[in-house]
Parts: sequence; structure tokens; C-alpha cells
Amino acid sequence: MTMLDAVVIAATSVTSLTFAAISIASAATLAYLVATDNRRHKPVDGAAQFRRHLDALSDDSREHLREQIRIAREQRQGG
Repeated sequence: MTMLDAVVIAATSVTSLTFAAISIASAATLAYLVATDNRRHKPVDGAAQFRRHLDALSDDSREHLREQIRIAREQRQGG
């Protein structure tokens, strides 16, 4: 084996080890994300979600938006 062969083998080894380390780190990160993703999801109560949606559309919940629009119009007309 010549000196050039030894250098090529060493460079190939270092490159292979680097890619192997990156692959292992990526796989570990993916496994962690998949494992913790199941914990985030909670069963959705469709009726409760529908009530929240209706509450968000009510006049009381939109009053602050109407007030902001009124103030903006007054500022535009006054300015």
C-alpha cells in the first residue's frame, strides 16, 4: 500500500464517519419528534369547538373590533 492509498483510505474513513454521525443524529432527532408529537394532540370535542366558534362570532366578542374600526375611521377623517 502506497502513501497515497493510505491518505485516500483515511479521508474516506473520516468522510464516512462524518456522514454516519450526521445520519445517527438526524435519526435520533426524528425519533424524538415522532415520540413527542403524540403527546401534543388531545382529543377534540367537536361540540365544544363548535360552541367556541359561535362565541367568537357573537356581537359581544366582536365589539372591540368595531371600536377599533370606529377609531381608525375617526382618525382618518380628522387627519
